[in-house]
Amino acid sequence: MNFRILLLLILLFALPTQAQDSARADLTAVLDGYVVNGKVDYNGIRKDRWEELQAFVDGLANAEPEKLNKTDQIAFWLDAYNGLVVYQVIEKDAAPDSGRARSKFFRGRQYQVAGQERTLDDIEHKALLPLAEDPRLHFVLVCGAQSCPPLRASSFLGAGDLNEELEKAAKAYINDPDNVTIDATNQKIVLNKIFDWYKDDFGNVLEFVARYHSDGEQLLSGDWDIDYRDYDWNLNQAED
Repeated sequence: MNFRILLLLILLFALPTQAQDSARADLTAVLDGYVVNGKVDYNGIRKDRWEELQAFVDGLANAEPEKLNKTDQIAFWLDAYNGLVVYQVIEKDAAPDSGRARSKFFRGRQYQVAGQERTLDDIEHKALLPLAEDPRLHFVLVCGAQSCPPLRASSFLGAGDLNEELEKAAKAYINDPDNVTIDATNQKIVLNKIFDWYKDDFGNVLEFVARYHSDGEQLLSGDWDIDYRDYDWNLNQAED
């Protein structure tokens, strides 16, 4: 094979990976040092990391996640969603803190991602969840609200064992009393509203929670009443 043709082929196959590596680096640079206990220092990012965040968003436009393996595709869409939520909060100075604001936030603004115009809702429901069909993803998708899961301080793409990261996230989320509260005396369990909204994904909710909760065994016996906590849509802003 002609050397020039071989070199061209190598470069063509390398470009998508290089673009995704760049996007990953940009997102990690944005989040590292500006996520505190899962909450986001939006003012700090606006002041100190806006160029890096803009570069991450720009890099999504021509990314080709379909050329990645399935695990990396899932990681790509996770990063795209979480990064774009942060971007939109800062760019529009807006939070999904009311019904009207949420509709506009998740289904109004479109972004060029992987060659298509997509809303945040499109990314979650048309790209990510159908690809994975994994309920643990609900513990790492961060919608910008206080009741959302904690935001990871770095990219998922290239982070290592994604399954292990999802297991850690599920265990941490379910053992947080703000998300799962067990009242053994009254045989009552109060769950984050996520478990209600996505009940079809979780299947038997009690069995799913029991799998990860430190007191899970008691949930598998007896007759438990399930209630759901009101969702706090205030912005997940890190405290000063």
